[in-house]
Amino acid sequence: MPFPKPTPEATVDSLARRILKVLEFVGADQHAGRDRVRMELSAQAQWRYSQLYRSELNGDVGSDLVNAMLERRAPMLLRLAMMCALTDLRLKVDIAHIEAAMAWIRYATASVRYVFVSAADKPRWHSRSIWPTGFWLLQGTRWATRSEISTDCFKGRITKAQIDACLDHLLTATPPKICVQVIQRSVDAPGSQTRIYRLV
Repeated sequence: MPFPKPTPEATVDSLARRILKVLEFVGADQHAGRDRVRMELSAQAQWRYSQLYRSELNGDVGSDLVNAMLERRAPMLLRLAMMCALTDLRLKVDIAHIEAAMAWIRYATASVRYVFVSAADKPRWHSRSIWPTGFWLLQGTRWATRSEISTDCFKGRITKAQIDACLDHLLTATPPKICVQVIQRSVDAPGSQTRIYRLV
């Protein structure tokens, strides 16, 4: 919202009281003599964490860069789950806290993939970013070759393979975003067929 309304004072006070309860629960005012609190996972939480650790938390997300950026998902999940338990004034992490923390991990994973995934690995992301405004050359009834799209739209900054992947994705979308026409070369003309593209 461009001009959000201020949060009611009663809501702010309620949140402040909840935070104070958490700080009192962990003994934050006694940090000089007690600078740590021991927490543990319930049996159900351990079982669920083990499941996630062997699958989603260490799974390949399709890009070496993204895999490297997300390699600490498992310990981050435990930290978030502990925070969730503390807000419930509990020192034992339960399965509900694991699931809540995992929702944040999934959100972070999706965000990293959206920002950093490469066009070669995930052409649909690149296609989304360049269609339809990126293909301004194809507006109206204008047809263009891949070479023209590369030169005029992207100034040669993305590779032939990336453009091909994007074009294939747009052609196979439901419904298709673009159409293609194949122009046959004359018998005495060397080279392959020419493909030209237009927005549907």
